[in-house]
Amino acid sequence: MSQKPSERNLFDNEFTRGAMSMLTPEQKEEYQKIGEKMYGKIDFENSRILDNPEPSMDLAVASITETIKAGLHPSMMEDNEKAVMREVQGEKWYERFGFVEKDLTEIVTMMY
Repeated sequence: MSQKPSERNLFDNEFTRGAMSMLTPEQKEEYQKIGEKMYGKIDFENSRILDNPEPSMDLAVASITETIKAGLHPSMMEDNEKAVMREVQGEKWYERFGFVEKDLTEIVTMMY
């Protein structure tokens, strides 16, 4: 029971060739565009996403806010996280969580 290589190929076999032959030229063009949108942004050989937009500031602030609520002390935050909070929430962003300015560099305020 030996099969030809093309009979075992998921994307090039009797079924897919039959399905492709039934598509109109317009449908083939539409599927071509869908494929380009889905796979045109991925470099499969180097395992990289070519079009990887930066997360939004709102998403970053929401994530940082939740980690602070979960117990992350501002002194343990990365500098870029503090910068995002300062840019979006203002210079004294830490006060809305009950912290003081010194909490940005050392543990002064304990939260329970």
